[in-house]
Amino acid sequence: MQKINQRLALIVACFGSVLLLLSLFTGLFQQPWFVFLIALWVFVFSSCCYRLTSFFKTRNSLDKFIQRDQENLLLFTLTGFFDRTHGPQWLVINTIEKIQCHDDLLYVYSSKERQLSVSLPATKAEILAYLDSLFTAREKQSILIQ
Repeated sequence: MQKINQRLALIVACFGSVLLLLSLFTGLFQQPWFVFLIALWVFVFSSCCYRLTSFFKTRNSLDKFIQRDQENLLLFTLTGFFDRTHGPQWLVINTIEKIQCHDDLLYVYSSKERQLSVSLPATKAEILAYLDSLFTAREKQSILIQ
């Protein structure tokens, strides 16, 4: 997620420099629609920069995205600007066969041919440690966690 956020911030910054050059060398800055476009760019760029800060990672801990109740694993995804979440997607814990962890990603495979993926603001080690605390010893034996 960090690499994606960095690329998005770079793309939005490049778009902003094009807008800046247009405002310097043309009279577009006097047009209301162009001022609105600049304001929209500022909003999107601030969202991209916010996602690169440690404050973003602190506010979006793993327990916000991966939760469980007695029988289900609930997965939430980060959507939109700033800290909006969407979900949950849920799987019955007894049907989970395998969980694959990567930096910033989690894949959950179910015996019912269902696969869920979630982008997370965490490293593989952090995700594995959180999953270790989330499941019981019996559940850890039946679920392959990689």
